[in-house]
Amino acid sequence: MPPLISVLMPVWNGEAFLEAAVNSVLEQTFQDFELLVINDGSTDRTAEILGRYTDPRIRVISLDHAGIVVALNHGVAQAQARWIARLDADDMCVQDRLESQWRAVNDHPGAVLCHSGVENFGEEAPTTQPARLPKSRSFTAMRLCYMCPVTHSSVLFNRQVQMEAGGYLPEERHAEDYSLWGRMLERGEFVALPQKLIRFRYHGQSVSRKNLSTQVALTKEIGARHCERFMRLDEANARRANAVLCTPTRERRWRDWGWFLTRCVPRLRWKSLETFRWLLWQSTKVLLRR
Repeated sequence: MPPLISVLMPVWNGEAFLEAAVNSVLEQTFQDFELLVINDGSTDRTAEILGRYTDPRIRVISLDHAGIVVALNHGVAQAQARWIARLDADDMCVQDRLESQWRAVNDHPGAVLCHSGVENFGEEAPTTQPARLPKSRSFTAMRLCYMCPVTHSSVLFNRQVQMEAGGYLPEERHAEDYSLWGRMLERGEFVALPQKLIRFRYHGQSVSRKNLSTQVALTKEIGARHCERFMRLDEANARRANAVLCTPTRERRWRDWGWFLTRCVPRLRWKSLETFRWLLWQSTKVLLRR
């Protein structure tokens, strides 16, 4: 029998934190899983560390170094379970992460993805509270139009739906998850769990820090495409909508915000009370600045 969940962990030269990440999976209260580790051509002690484990649930696949998108797509293709949980090799799960997410997707038959809150820790970890996770499909779409509200290490997603949505795209490396969530949202519901089920590590050698400028540029491009998709806008208006949403509230002009409210919001594919409450709150803040 195949496992119920495949935990997918790509790693490239991850010796510093790999053992803690692997152990956090093996210590889960939910036990019916495989841990699929994709060693993306590591030249440090990664292979040695993985070789110490004898737990039969661990499968290690070694590739020539080709980058995270190739590693992720290879892992998805090799996964045996219908549901795939992601974990980066420098992050950790809390003990009931898989149990909580498995229960959530079974309680929501239309769900194609479940994600959770995270606890930030490590070097220069932000101390500010993250924005509240969106609950509705509508507000998830709105958030995707200007930022990524889904932490990659926190997801449990339906493998078949992920593949039907096109998987991770090589041209979007360093923001490969952001576009994927938009394509998957078109195919079903996301379940957001406010519990902090992931410990998200900040450190100087993280891939996101090293590629921040590329990530920022891609995020803007993908956000505009989400505006085009979720508000049914042409390319020019989608870029304008993304620019309005990305502008800090204290700098947002009422003329631009009014255009967004009257020309873009009515075209939203999905609507919810959560979205309209957020729009009202944003409008109030813009008006108070006038």
